[in-house]
Amino acid sequence: MHCSNYRAETLALMKAVSMIEDSTEDVNSIVFFTDAMSVLEALTNNKVPQLANALQRISTNLNVTLQWIPAHCGVAGNEDADQLAKQGAQLDQPPVQVSYKEKVTIIKSLTRPRQEADAYHLLSRAEQVIMVRLRSGHNRLNAHMHKKYRLAPSPTCPCGTEDQTAEHILQRCKRHDQERATKWPQDTTLHQKLYGDVDDLRRTTSFIEETGVIV
Repeated sequence: MHCSNYRAETLALMKAVSMIEDSTEDVNSIVFFTDAMSVLEALTNNKVPQLANALQRISTNLNVTLQWIPAHCGVAGNEDADQLAKQGAQLDQPPVQVSYKEKVTIIKSLTRPRQEADAYHLLSRAEQVIMVRLRSGHNRLNAHMHKKYRLAPSPTCPCGTEDQTAEHILQRCKRHDQERATKWPQDTTLHQKLYGDVDDLRRTTSFIEETGVIV
């Protein structure tokens, strides 16, 4: 498989995972069909950790299956398109100038140590799911569900004071003052709750679980 196809299929799977995380459909299992055997082999060899982590997140609540399918099966025009792509790859490619800043960024990204043992990666899968949803804003709170999907009648929190966002739940919602005071007796910033050490993150996920808020 061409390197470009490999990258494209990896990005496509990442996009599919993101769509599943945002979905509100009540399902127990999900199957990914792909003709990219190289991507499946890379997952087995832990060469695509970002995709592996994304799949692990959704596997907390879903039975996830990766299914390989032969390429071009019964799809008219695919063989012609593949042949044209191969011919195009053999042509002279136009030079692309890369700025010094871009080169530095690329080098840094390639040489940066892997952060597999950071606070987030010390959490359980269930805890990681909660943290990803709180950090990204892609969650089931009213603000996101109303503005993104119109699946909530209003973005407002049931407490009635402001939009139900992660920041509101963690910092100000009066419905959860008691749980908040128990978890954080002293004022604690939102950044610490979302990006602090492993104890900070576990305190946050525990707070969400005890309040019963569905994120």
